[in-house]
Amino acid sequence: MDKSTFLRLLHKYLDGHANSEEKQFLSGYYNLFESEPDVVVLMRSNQRNKTKDQIQQEIWKNIALKNYGTTGVRPLWRNWVARISAAALVLIVSTAAVLYFINHKPAKQVALVRSVENKGHRLIRLADGSTVIVGSGSKLNYPSSFDGMDKREVYLEGQAYFDIKHNSSKPFIVHTGRLETTVLGTAFNIKAWPAEEDIIVTVTRGKVKVDDHHKLLGVITPNQQITYHKPEKSASQKKVDSQAYLTWKDQDLLFDDVTVADAAELLEERFKVRISFSDEQIRSKRFSTIFYKDESLDHVLKSICEFNNAAYHFNKENATIAISSRE
Repeated sequence: MDKSTFLRLLHKYLDGHANSEEKQFLSGYYNLFESEPDVVVLMRSNQRNKTKDQIQQEIWKNIALKNYGTTGVRPLWRNWVARISAAALVLIVSTAAVLYFINHKPAKQVALVRSVENKGHRLIRLADGSTVIVGSGSKLNYPSSFDGMDKREVYLEGQAYFDIKHNSSKPFIVHTGRLETTVLGTAFNIKAWPAEEDIIVTVTRGKVKVDDHHKLLGVITPNQQITYHKPEKSASQKKVDSQAYLTWKDQDLLFDDVTVADAAELLEERFKVRISFSDEQIRSKRFSTIFYKDESLDHVLKSICEFNNAAYHFNKENATIAISSRE
C-alpha cells in the first residue's frame, strides 16, 4: 500500500467514517512488528522498537505535510465573553487528529497533531514550554507532545515568531518548504509565505542554523538575517535591526490556552514593565482570550485577573506589577 492510500484511510478513520475492517487494517499496519513472528524473530528488541518508532515518526510527518485536520478559528468577542474554559477553546481551535494503536492491550494514545490556521495573530504555548506567535493567515502544524521524539519538529507556512526553550538533547526544527531552521534555545522570526519568492529568517536572541536539505546556508546570531531566494535556490546573509521585522506581532493577539506567566512575558515586552507573582498557582493557570493592540495595560490586566480569579497592583512609578490570587 502506498503512502497516499494509507493517509487517505487514516484521514477517513480520524473523521470517524472508517468501517471496522479499515480500523483493523490500520491498527495492524502499524503493529506489524508486534504481530508477525517471522519479522520479530529476525530483529532484536531494540531494533524492532527503533523501526516501529521510525514508522510512527513518518506517519506524523506526512500528516503534518498534508495539513490533515486543519480547523478554522471561530472569532472571539471582546474579553467580556469571560470564563470560557480553555479546554473548550482548544477543542474548537486546534483538535486535529488522535491515533490509537492496539497491542493486545487497551489502546495507547500518541501525539495529537494540531494545526493552527487563523485570520488574526495568535500566541500559543507548545508542550515543551516554548511559545509561538503565529501571524495572521499563517499555518503551523505541531504535535501535542514531543515525548518519545528525538527532535522537536513543526511545519510553518507564513510568518511566526518563535521563543524556544533550551533543550540540548532535543533540537527544535522549523520546516518551511525546502528550508529547515534548527535551534537549541533562542528567539527568532520566520517569514515564509508560499506565494512569495523569499524565505526570511531573523534572529533576536541565541543562534540558529539554516539549511536547504542539501547544504548549510548559514548560522546566524542576534540582529542577523538569512534570506533564501526560492527560484534561484540561493541565500544571502546580512546584519539587521531585528526589532524592525517584529512590528507585525504587536497587533491584535489571540491568547490560545496559555498560562498567566506566558501572557506576562509578552506584556513585559510590549509595555516595558516587570511582572511578579505571589505564588506558582497563579503563574500556571491557563486561559484563552483576545487582546487588542489599542487596549491599555490596565484593561489587559483586569481581563487576565477576571479570567483567573486574581488581583493585581500596578506601581506606575517603577513600572512593576504584582499579581496575586484573589482571596
